[in-house]
Amino acid sequence: LNNEQKKQLGMVSDSSEHLLALINDVLDLSKIEAGQLKIASEPFALRPVLDKVARTVRPMADAKGLALEIEIAPEVGTIRADSRRVEQVLLNLLSNAIKFTEQGRIRITCVLSGNEVRISIADTGIGIKPEDLEKLFRPFTQVETGLTRQYEGTGLGLSISKRLVMMMGGTITVESEWGRGSTFSVILPVQKGEP
Repeated sequence: LNNEQKKQLGMVSDSSEHLLALINDVLDLSKIEAGQLKIASEPFALRPVLDKVARTVRPMADAKGLALEIEIAPEVGTIRADSRRVEQVLLNLLSNAIKFTEQGRIRITCVLSGNEVRISIADTGIGIKPEDLEKLFRPFTQVETGLTRQYEGTGLGLSISKRLVMMMGGTITVESEWGRGSTFSVILPVQKGEP
């Protein structure tokens, strides 16, 4: 292949991956809204899941020259939830953090607080205006950054993430300062469902 053919095939590949992500998001959202999405409630070690998602997104962070830091408190151990869905939520939040950060760092922290575990993803990205915070978790909604929509996305990731976390008995919170960065936190009960 010559350079132009490689470029065109790269665009086709990128577009197909974007379309596949959109289809999967729409399917997930449809299942959630129809009450057909099943959430597992099984004990699993949280640390390996956090390490795995960090490894998965590290190449994206490296490509933008962003530091990726992870700090897990020693007392964080096993929680009872759906490990695959926890991973999905964290990958979404980390991908967003990297996408909206041009320089600086992404920091993952995980601490145990009473009967809950808090996983926070903080970035030094563009941040979110106070008036846009309430729009974040609506399906098919993307916050207008004023940067001519240079950030692609389906507008479904945060909506799906919030619903998945709620189905696991948890919550998602966000703190942000426009121009300074954002911190998304997932709070999950350590034990949920039948022991």
